[in-house]
Amino acid sequence: MALKKRQKTILAALTELGGRATTRQIAEKVGLSVNGVSQSLGAMREHVICLDDSHNGETKWEVRQQQLSLI
Repeated sequence: MALKKRQKTILAALTELGGRATTRQIAEKVGLSVNGVSQSLGAMREHVICLDDSHNGETKWEVRQQQLSLI
């Protein structure tokens, strides 16, 4: 599935944050709400890995290595 512009922005931000970050860190980097970023990441499971499913923006995400070429 092709990524939407917003999803590409989120994936790029996650990569710039070292490939691993919380939902809150990503949201702050891209200037979007934590809830919006969370929803986008949830729809991007083939591109990112959920490392732990915390709440309040503290869920940790990691870029799947094969996705780095999509950015």
